[in-house]
Amino acid sequence: MRKRTVGVLIGAILVLALGTLGCSVSQVLVRRPAATLIPTRTPRPTWTPFQGNPLVATATLDTTRFPGVTLPTAPPPTVQVFVPGSGQPIFVPQPGEGGTGVQTVVVIIVTATPTPPPTGTPLPPTKPPPATETPGPPPPPTATPTAADTPLPPVMIEVTVDQANVRQGPGTTYPIVTRLDAGTTVTVVGRNHGGDWWKVCCVNGSDVWIADSVVRTTGPLWTVPEVTNIPPAPPVPPTTGPTATPAPTATYAWTFRVEGKAEEYFLGQNYFRVAAVIYNGATPLWGYKLRIRKLSTGQEWLSSGSESYWKYETIEFGATPGTPQVGLKYNIKWDSNGVGVPLGDDVWEVIATDGAGNALSAPVRFYTSVANSKWYYVVFTSRR
Repeated sequence: MRKRTVGVLIGAILVLALGTLGCSVSQVLVRRPAATLIPTRTPRPTWTPFQGNPLVATATLDTTRFPGVTLPTAPPPTVQVFVPGSGQPIFVPQPGEGGTGVQTVVVIIVTATPTPPPTGTPLPPTKPPPATETPGPPPPPTATPTAADTPLPPVMIEVTVDQANVRQGPGTTYPIVTRLDAGTTVTVVGRNHGGDWWKVCCVNGSDVWIADSVVRTTGPLWTVPEVTNIPPAPPVPPTTGPTATPAPTATYAWTFRVEGKAEEYFLGQNYFRVAAVIYNGATPLWGYKLRIRKLSTGQEWLSSGSESYWKYETIEFGATPGTPQVGLKYNIKWDSNGVGVPLGDDVWEVIATDGAGNALSAPVRFYTSVANSKWYYVVFTSRR
């Protein structure tokens, strides 16, 4: 074996020497540079695809040749929990001696995202339980509303005889105060217990009495109160040797009386209008007023003062439709249009007064109708 080896080494040395010497001699003879050797490319092996399903050998152990020997098996994977930032080690199990293996370590870092607590839907506020009512007395019955009372007109009397006696008390034994002409109207303010005498206002500034037998009454008689504080009648003078008593001078209840009758003119409008004359029988009197009263409501108004001269107005139609035009003279006038009160189906009263509103005449009544509206005219004449 040694001889063979030595011979191979000697042969190799000879080959190297001959090659080197031959190359140098040829270069000298030819006198040109040596050629550069180009290495031969080794072809890449060609892979032939395998047809069919390959069989993979499974490593087995011949227990007859190697009794008591076992192949190493991979240990079961151990799950370890890695806490980031804690610096704890990771332990990788190794196979036993006698075999090699590849250990694959899979580190799974699980970041736990805290689940937010469920947001509850706010429930509606709980209503407090209703208060327990303590039974009490039953409520009083509800009063049924009634229509407002319509003010009633005053009770009036009209003298039916001429020179009717007016006395200080309800009886013929009371002294005579004055006498009234037929047609005179006066307001009633009371009655006696028997209802046969009326207390009226006013004569010479005082309340006086007149017998029911010489008057005609109008209005709600049941509203007239009974007068109880009647002074006793004076004693009857003796019948023998009477002293002649002169008859009292007649005086009148009112300063003014109504001259003729109140007049009405058609084609009026839906408001109350009255034109009047206040005079002494010849010339107009200055400074007197009219007091107007609407009986259904009890409203009263006072006009401006009368003039000392005449005013004239032409009415297109007279007291009756179709009659010619008429001209009226007056020195005082009032209408409800200025106070915003309609005419209405009602009763109106007109009274002549002094400048302070004190009554100087009996009331004059006008019965108005919206369907047949009119204008009104009255003349007051002084008794003086």
